[in-house]
Amino acid sequence: MKNDNLLQRYKAKQFIEIINNAEHMESFDMDLYFRIIEKMTVFKGEKVIVTLLEGTEIECEIE
Repeated sequence: MKNDNLLQRYKAKQFIEIINNAEHMESFDMDLYFRIIEKMTVFKGEKVIVTLLEGTEIECEIE
């Protein structure tokens, strides 16, 4: 990882370890969810932005 931000590098490494150690799932895994999600930002009536532990942001429009 070529990033000078130590916290971001630490979180990315932690995220990779969680994903690498995850087993095949047949249903929603609440524990895994809480380990990989940093935060969810909800914009009233517009969208939700899910921020993963390593910094990736996923934007979902509310229909």
